[in-house]
Amino acid sequence: MTRILLFSILFICTLPVPAQVIPNLYRQADQGEMTRWVDSVYSTLTREEKVGQLFMPIAEPSNSWKPKISGYIRNQKVGGLLFSKGTMAQQATITNYAQGISDVPLLIALDGEWGLSMRLSDAPRFPRNIIIGAITDDSLLTLYGKEVARQCRELGIHVNFAPSIDVHTNPDNPVIGTRSYGENPLNVARQGIAFARGMELNGVMAVAKHFPGHGDTSDDSHKKLPTIKHSRERLEKVELYPFREYINAGLSGIMSGHLNVPELETGGMPASLSPNVGVNLLKKEMGFAGLTFTDGMSMKGVSGQSDASVRALLAGNDVILGVANQQKAFESVIEAVTNGTIPDSLLKKKVLKILSYKYILGAHRFVPINSSTVHRRVETPRTTWLQRKIYDHAVTLLKNQQGRLPLKGLDTTQITSVALGTSSFNTFQQYLKKQGDVQAFQSKTAAELFRETDLKKPDLFIISVHDSQAADAASLHQLVGNTPFILVFFTMPYAADQYRKVMESADAVVLAYDNTPFAQMSAAQGIFGGIGFRGRLPVTTASFSEGSGIDTQKTRLGYSMPEEMGIPSERFAGIEHIAIEGIRQKAYPGCQILVVKDGMVIYEKEFGRFDYGESPQVTGETVYDLASVTKASATLPAVMRLYDEKKLALLDPIDKFVPETKGSDKAKIPLRSLLLHESGITSFIPYYTSAIDPDSYKGRLFGAHSATYHVRYAGAWARTDYRFLPDLISPKPSERFYLPVAEGIYASDKMHDVLLRDIITSPLKTKGRYTYSCLNFMLLKEAVEQITKQDLDSYVKGTFYRKLGATTTTFQPLKYLPADRIPSTEDDPFFRRQHLRGYVHDEGAALFGGISGNAGLFSNAADLAKLFQMWLNGGVYGGERYLSEETVKLFTTAKSSVSRRGLGFDKPDPANSDASPVSPGTPVEVYGHTGYTGTCFWIDPTNNMIYIFLSNRVNPSRSPNRLSTLKIRERIQEELYKALDNKQ
Repeated sequence: MTRILLFSILFICTLPVPAQVIPNLYRQADQGEMTRWVDSVYSTLTREEKVGQLFMPIAEPSNSWKPKISGYIRNQKVGGLLFSKGTMAQQATITNYAQGISDVPLLIALDGEWGLSMRLSDAPRFPRNIIIGAITDDSLLTLYGKEVARQCRELGIHVNFAPSIDVHTNPDNPVIGTRSYGENPLNVARQGIAFARGMELNGVMAVAKHFPGHGDTSDDSHKKLPTIKHSRERLEKVELYPFREYINAGLSGIMSGHLNVPELETGGMPASLSPNVGVNLLKKEMGFAGLTFTDGMSMKGVSGQSDASVRALLAGNDVILGVANQQKAFESVIEAVTNGTIPDSLLKKKVLKILSYKYILGAHRFVPINSSTVHRRVETPRTTWLQRKIYDHAVTLLKNQQGRLPLKGLDTTQITSVALGTSSFNTFQQYLKKQGDVQAFQSKTAAELFRETDLKKPDLFIISVHDSQAADAASLHQLVGNTPFILVFFTMPYAADQYRKVMESADAVVLAYDNTPFAQMSAAQGIFGGIGFRGRLPVTTASFSEGSGIDTQKTRLGYSMPEEMGIPSERFAGIEHIAIEGIRQKAYPGCQILVVKDGMVIYEKEFGRFDYGESPQVTGETVYDLASVTKASATLPAVMRLYDEKKLALLDPIDKFVPETKGSDKAKIPLRSLLLHESGITSFIPYYTSAIDPDSYKGRLFGAHSATYHVRYAGAWARTDYRFLPDLISPKPSERFYLPVAEGIYASDKMHDVLLRDIITSPLKTKGRYTYSCLNFMLLKEAVEQITKQDLDSYVKGTFYRKLGATTTTFQPLKYLPADRIPSTEDDPFFRRQHLRGYVHDEGAALFGGISGNAGLFSNAADLAKLFQMWLNGGVYGGERYLSEETVKLFTTAKSSVSRRGLGFDKPDPANSDASPVSPGTPVEVYGHTGYTGTCFWIDPTNNMIYIFLSNRVNPSRSPNRLSTLKIRERIQEELYKALDNKQ
């Protein structure tokens, strides 16, 4: 038998040889240096050492395997090792050991079709190939391949047995399945090549498998020899197509499969042992000139064959992988070389090729791996970003009736999320709630939820299936009834077939492929428009054909990382250092920092706690008192909308809208002057004095420190033995006293009238000069309410916040949000005599009942960013227009001729950097505002960027203002611009 096989090989070798495709890795190597190194090593090898180069046993990276590994290297002289499982540190340690005892550098291999995590338990997890098969962007797949190769290099790995370019045309295939990119040979070829090219660009050999194609079998070659009965024509169109393209792309490794393919004249033998396949077809006809590896030789599909290792080498394989008995296989090949069954010329050719690739892949330059730091070096922020990016591109929208997605009309749509197959709040629901007001429920099955939960019917259900075992289509139909619903599958494609009838009734169907947090993030963002859907179904299911998929547009803020913009996360490390410095210096007990770039939230971190000492930690859901950020986030957008609707003009006098000003020296102040702070109105009035009964105390409210003046407030000593006027303030709420000032303090409508009178009669300085004053925006709020016949809170919520999905942005937050989400501000010993929490810090806004034009708004950073992104988008957000582009341009670009101020916005002051509210590197086009409680936002149209900083720096006292003296906000902003300037 062996002589017949040898004759066949020699006969094939005499046939005309078509042009071979020299792999890129080989072609790009320094041929002179490579030849010198290869020859120098080869010349020292004994026959046994040459034969050993042809073997790569499979080992485990643990100390208990050291004796066996030592035997492989010292006794059988093996040329490489494939590690099968363990941790990264374990593999690093054993790799160091193995390379250290080997005279010839070892090729270290990985069987990692989806990266290190396929074998190493603590490695970053990338998705199975069927998910990669949904991606249409080849550049992303190349990037993925490069990252896998980078991680391999960190672990001293030179070869990865990937990609699997088997075409998955048989859903019953027990071994390929999700390891394949899909059923379309063109896509499988394209995607496999893109991934392999990325690996080889980063210096790791790609090994495509399982030649000539394992996709259409019903048997597992680990357990028996599968037979593929297709015609040659079919094989060429499907199974062989990806391998031809792979070879023509200049890639360097192929693995032969243990497959019986009668049409290829395997004669009932595995293709891995057939010269007709490995020599005639692969090398002669298809022109492959790289390294050929066998699949694992201990698999049942080949292990019963006699002289398997010898026959595999004669069948064109260069490296024998994972034999059952290494000593026996080694001896059989030595015998075959000795008796001439394997000619010396063939042995030399194979060994020289293996040594060449050892040189090319840098095995000769091995540097011991630091096992204590390998985890940190492998799993980087860029790794995490790439994991997220892959799912962003893979998640597939299969059905979208009447353009339901991305969602619009959030102000008129009550949404309920029901997660089936899980019992806890999950990442998917977390990211849904980031975009809007979503009620969330979880249950193992629809029947259980229907039975145990009093679920009120919303306007829209988002039903997510997180476990393929949760199939309960009948109960799900009963649950949703006639309510419109979106169906989201966090399962593999075929598992969704159980819901075929339900899918027919769904408004939209989304396939996210698995239940990882990354899949859940991407699906939630796609539903709301944080990203656009772009995936394509890689296989045919009962309801959808291969290639199905609907593209949508990005319409809302998405969530990613600095790497999305080409900025390494490490470049933002300075932000964290400054934020923590502020807490240590007691500038504030905690803060939120958020950065948006090009419509993506790339930095969103929280630091510290609600109070100094033991208290809740700040989270993304924490809601802060915005102070004067209210001016630009509530009053100003209201003015802009009314301007857009021609219900007011910038030169209109204030008395046109606030009749109480008629006849006063404020009457003819134009709205434009109020917005620019050029009205001449005084900067401050002591609002609280009008609420205090002057007959309730003798003397003054403030004085020198004494038993009477015993509390420190706003930089002065104050008394507390006064009473409020009973017609203005009450300790209990009632129909008359309904304006909340603080806990146990309620104001009447008369308080509003008194305050408005105080503003109107306040001193007036020179008009046309800049004097910053909250009173300007108190008057603008009165104008807005007169025009709209609504309070400012109702108007901005109905016009902006609800549609934007800004669920935390509100006045009077205790009406709508739990108190435990709101940090305290000042411990006020004088006016409100309490530690304020959920009530506005500003005294004037408090006496207006918490709704004022200058202060009173509360929000988290993420919801504010939606409003600011709308401005950056020219008045559009979520696919809906809020303001005309012309209005946005006018208000965001106009600037005073006498100060740095814009129309309601603050701006940089390049002429006076010490007084400028922004960092030195901030462009002059930036607009935004700061707030007294320790807040700010800055919108940069030049860099399409938003920066938000929120804190409660006045807790427990407004003095000293270390936030300002340490320039925390400005320094953080400067770090952003440094990072932008140093993009990689």
